Amino acid sequence: MNTDIGGTGGRPSPFLTRKRQIFSLVASFIAILILVIGFFTLTEKIEPGYKGVVYSLNGGLKDKVLGQGLQFIWPWEEVTQYPVSTETVYLTKAHTEGSPGDDSFNINTYDGKSVNVDVVYSYKMESSKLPHIFTKFRRQTHEQIQASYLKTQIKTVMQEVSTNYSVLGVYAEKRDEITKEMQRLLTDRLKVDGIIIENFSLSDVRPDKQTLKSLQAIADAQNKQEFLKREQKNKEQEAINAKIEAEGKKKVAIVNAEADAEQTRIRAEAQAKANELLTKSMTPAIIQDNWIKKWNGAQPYVNGGSNSIIQMPADLFKQDTKK
Repeated sequence: MNTDIGGTGGRPSPFLTRKRQIFSLVASFIAILILVIGFFTLTEKIEPGYKGVVYSLNGGLKDKVLGQGLQFIWPWEEVTQYPVSTETVYLTKAHTEGSPGDDSFNINTYDGKSVNVDVVYSYKMESSKLPHIFTKFRRQTHEQIQASYLKTQIKTVMQEVSTNYSVLGVYAEKRDEITKEMQRLLTDRLKVDGIIIENFSLSDVRPDKQTLKSLQAIADAQNKQEFLKREQKNKEQEAINAKIEAEGKKKVAIVNAEADAEQTRIRAEAQAKANELLTKSMTPAIIQDNWIKKWNGAQPYVNGGSNSIIQMPADLFKQDTKK
């Protein structure tokens, strides 16, 4: 005999069906929630340009360093990320230039002056030494290392170098040299711990007002001196140019004079040769013939006497004598 309880004909009641659906939805939600929590708990996102050091609560520091991207970790493991690509740090007086506050430095010079300087530097951490960095700095993040250890080292190095130079050298004349020396010392000291300094610069140097006024006066005097030196060099060059031009004109005049003299000599030699040829060609007969052609028939006379003297050609006279 079949018993139909509730008149459902053997089918589950709507209440039971709804209850099962709710249970199924709750179970699915819990499963999804567990997966989501597990995903965030069991994975660590390593940012681009960073690598992670893993510290286990039951095993201590691990030698393996995690690369960028999603990495699987156990819930009892912690990851500290360090930059392995270029990280730029601004230690400036004005927060608008990248520094959160007044992070500038006051350093002294060998002549007893104090200057305020801004520093901008770039660095990265060596991948193979990240576990060493993690241990030495006691799990500090790279921001904490920047704000404490690196800033202290920078201050120390800058002070060591600046005390060897005058305030004028730090402010202007030797700034490049000083910056390079600071970077060299800082690089040598930090590379031992796997911190690589890629760039270092004194972005601004600010002496006190009185010192700045004195430096400006010195700079003005130096500029004036440089101007006078340039003017002197220009005058010397102009004198050299004038001398070269005069020597050139002199040489041209000598060449022209020699050319004129040569032309005169050539003309004189030509005239002399022509005269010589003319002299050789003038025989007595030719001379007499030319004389006759030029005679106008008038007889020459001598004043003061009654007798007239007739000058006849010598050859005619000889002929008359022979007759």
